[in-house]
Amino acid sequence: MPIRLLLCCLLALPAVAVADAGQGQFMGYQLGTRYPAPGSNVEVMTTGNLLIAAENPTKPADIAQVSLIATPESRTIGGIIAASWYATEAEAREVARRYAELLRAKYGDWALGREVMDASSRVVEVNFDKAPHSLQLRLVRDEHDGGDMWRFSMSLGWTGESNEWRAWQDMAATEHASAKATERERLLNEADIRGL
Repeated sequence: MPIRLLLCCLLALPAVAVADAGQGQFMGYQLGTRYPAPGSNVEVMTTGNLLIAAENPTKPADIAQVSLIATPESRTIGGIIAASWYATEAEAREVARRYAELLRAKYGDWALGREVMDASSRVVEVNFDKAPHSLQLRLVRDEHDGGDMWRFSMSLGWTGESNEWRAWQDMAATEHASAKATERERLLNEADIRGL
């Protein structure tokens, strides 16, 4: 009887509750899938890709915001970022330490490393890698809500040498070129270019 109850409980869990970064799933989103037409919370990054404030993330309570990096036309997801802001570095470091321990427990077979230190020799970035995925934890000073705060973030993407990363980059470049050509054509069609 207890085994049946356990199986019923497991089958009743939503799919996102057992999401796995090893499958490219993070915060309720999947790398390589298309984000539906976003609302008004979209920024165009300097790279030409979109930074989308996710509208329905599945996230822990202490994560303030989930953002997606997506290609400009098809909105294909190439990065998933979860972030929170804290008043002090000590607070942010404590949250970062807790998540590092949690992720180390969940993804114990992922390579831990590629640490980055700041000028004071304090670790501000650490990566968990298992090809083709990379899960990065970062701690940086950041302007947020009009104040100087500390930002802790976790992001899932593909490793830079993976076929998946190269394919996403190629798709993004093709979409950027297409968007520029469309904008150039629109500009010429709408402008008065007599005598030019």
